[in-house]
Amino acid sequence: MRKAIYIITLILLIIGILLFEFMALNSMVSLKYETRELTDCISIVSGIDLCNAIRTFHILAILCGLTIIGLMIYRKRILKQKSENEI
Repeated sequence: MRKAIYIITLILLIIGILLFEFMALNSMVSLKYETRELTDCISIVSGIDLCNAIRTFHILAILCGLTIIGLMIYRKRILKQKSENEI
């Protein structure tokens, strides 16, 4: 993997974490204002299960974070593999 692609991947994953957490926050606001009680999870406006959406966005953010950690741990192997294939 080229270094530029590696850095772009890391940047996109960081943006992904921020985006997924913002989406979870947005769903929490919807949960507050689009349901009759706090224990309800189904939106009155759209009919979407907001609790499931919040959980999904948190899981996706965690997966992005774990992927970043994995890429950082194996950085030398990932970047070194490309230089060995060129020789």
